[in-house]
Amino acid sequence: MTTLDQGFAHSRSSQKSGIFDRFLSLTRSGEKRNERVIPDDVPLHLDVPALPGFRHDAPEAQPEEAAHRPLSMSAMAAPIKPISLRRDSIYAAFNTAMPVTDRHGLAGRNSELEKLVEAIVVQRKHAVIFGTRGSGKTSLARVFGDLADEAGCVALYASANGEADFDSLFRPFLTELPMSSAGQERARKMMSEPLDVSRLSALLVEEVRERSILIIDEYDRVQSETAKQDVATLLKLLTDIHSPVQVVLVGIASDIDGLIAAHPSLRRHLVPQRVAPIPKPELERLLLSCASNARLSIDEDALDALSSAAMGSPYHARLFGMSAALVTESAARDRMLLSDVEQGLLSALEDWEEMSGQTHALFRRILWEAGSTRRMIALAAVVASQMSAISYERLVKLGHEVLGGGSVNEGQARDAMMRLQPALVATPNGELWMFEDTLAPQFLLLMAKQPVQSAPPVQSPAEEMRALLKGVDGL
Repeated sequence: MTTLDQGFAHSRSSQKSGIFDRFLSLTRSGEKRNERVIPDDVPLHLDVPALPGFRHDAPEAQPEEAAHRPLSMSAMAAPIKPISLRRDSIYAAFNTAMPVTDRHGLAGRNSELEKLVEAIVVQRKHAVIFGTRGSGKTSLARVFGDLADEAGCVALYASANGEADFDSLFRPFLTELPMSSAGQERARKMMSEPLDVSRLSALLVEEVRERSILIIDEYDRVQSETAKQDVATLLKLLTDIHSPVQVVLVGIASDIDGLIAAHPSLRRHLVPQRVAPIPKPELERLLLSCASNARLSIDEDALDALSSAAMGSPYHARLFGMSAALVTESAARDRMLLSDVEQGLLSALEDWEEMSGQTHALFRRILWEAGSTRRMIALAAVVASQMSAISYERLVKLGHEVLGGGSVNEGQARDAMMRLQPALVATPNGELWMFEDTLAPQFLLLMAKQPVQSAPPVQSPAEEMRALLKGVDGL
């Protein structure tokens, strides 16, 4: 699969020239500053009598090598602890920063891959891959692209940004598509002005000579409604005229409508692929594989605690596993214990607090004030991790099934939704709510499992400022 670079190289020659000219001017001015002029009436140092006990003898000459010897780092600071090679292997094995590109490292996604290959490669349908952040959407799309390449297709991958329009979404693909020389010339002429749906669809149908799949990742970042409508129109046109080109859109959403407003006639040719939570046994296999690569083993109860805390998220499984593995390494052990996992989860929670301080402060205050609603807030975290989105109705229904308690759950569900509201965003249909930080539910559950604080949480700087403004314009 070919990954397209959508950045543009900027010429820096003029900047370099300016820096060089400034360097020359500084050098010239420095030469002038070094021309010291001593007035005749100022006595030279040698003409001034020396004070008792002081001599004007010249310092002893030092060998040239000794005079210019640089000061070593060991002489400047105390030696630091050597970097552990084991820690380096842990970071590599549990890597959370890079998407998986090898199908063997893509845990628990065989059924999704088979469905995408069947629908896109065989049936020539378009697809929408959606799910929460950290669920493995990009990894799934990249591995699918490699499988499509092996099946004889040309898979091209690019990422969208918030300012993207229809032209910038598809322009990078034009120079990489397999077209005849006449088609390439036609594409070059088209690129002299903004792309439009009708001309692009005609080019893709008439000039592309091989089966091609265009994968657009981070499509949820596209803000332009016009661009989204144009993309939907393009997909419908490509379907109606039997194009050799299929499009795969990848992004954060709770359902297909969160990414594309598909026309009813298009839905028949559009495959929605939700990236659901990975089953617990698959998560455990992923964790064992990562630990093996880091030359570690995991106790059974530690493995159960890690996979449970991740709640089906491969990202959280790797993150929590890495934190626990670092605790194990610090203790100079090769086997991860339950106590390592407990300490590692606290460490991961502290790191998340550093990155998402406002959300962490909100959760901390909500849980301290919640009282009996605390269990419903914890249930909301679980529901969000398993179903992407929550609602009052879902919490009531699942509250009856999971928590019991009859009508009490209705009041607790209403209270939980009200308290969590600042951390939620509505889905496009307005009926469901997602956590704005889709990585947050796992951390909310970790916080809910901690003992209730005896004292109210310390206010964040923003909360302190708001308290000071109380009474101003209704605050």
